[in-house]
Amino acid sequence: MSATYPTKLLLAFRSGDRCAFPGCTKHLTVDAPNGGDAIVLGEAAHMAGEKPDAPRYIASMSDEQRDHYDNLIYLCGDHHTQIDKQHTHFPIPSLQRIKIDHESKVREGINLAFEQIGFPALKKATDWVARFQPGQVDQDLSVLPPEEKIQKNKLSNGNRVTIIMGLSVAKVVGDFIESEAQIDPEYPEKLKAGFLQEYYRLWQAGFKGDPVFDLMCEFAQRGMKSQTDRSAGLAVLVYLFEKCDVFEK
Repeated sequence: MSATYPTKLLLAFRSGDRCAFPGCTKHLTVDAPNGGDAIVLGEAAHMAGEKPDAPRYIASMSDEQRDHYDNLIYLCGDHHTQIDKQHTHFPIPSLQRIKIDHESKVREGINLAFEQIGFPALKKATDWVARFQPGQVDQDLSVLPPEEKIQKNKLSNGNRVTIIMGLSVAKVVGDFIESEAQIDPEYPEKLKAGFLQEYYRLWQAGFKGDPVFDLMCEFAQRGMKSQTDRSAGLAVLVYLFEKCDVFEK
């Protein structure tokens, strides 16, 4: 067995798409030279070994526990090799602390970058929207307020903070969408359609709570490298979180 693809996506998103090893700033996605899908270079490294002959193996763990998000850390190939070959220097508690510290810094950086969001970053974060067909205009005026959606989806305090930070720039996002609609009247519905399509796909696949929210965040940030651009993608998601029926299920 090995970690599932959605688990690896969660790991990459919460790691800011960078190696979690202290001091390593390696970006782990490489854009294709002539367009097309990017290549993901990051590795979901097991803290407690995956197999009996692997470093830090714990016999009492189930395969599900070994491949669970909590037992994985996102690393570049070099540092994955290092923690396994020098495993006596990297016990499980140390790796857990490295992961927690790294993910906390990523979350803090994303939240701080909301303050720098403007139209150029929002434009870059939504360049993909043209490929969607506009859906029906949402006539449901009973959309749940953000706090009720947070409670309904059992989102963690970390995601609550991100939503609050995203809502702080909702006017900027709204102004951007309005300006784009002057050029393309269908733009708002195309934007909504893209997020709803991904949301319903994840919901039907059985994802709930923090995992579905974080996978939606990963979708909103896809292809973004700078912290400001990544936060712009999240700001659009949070705007839709408030304004339409994303996360209503």
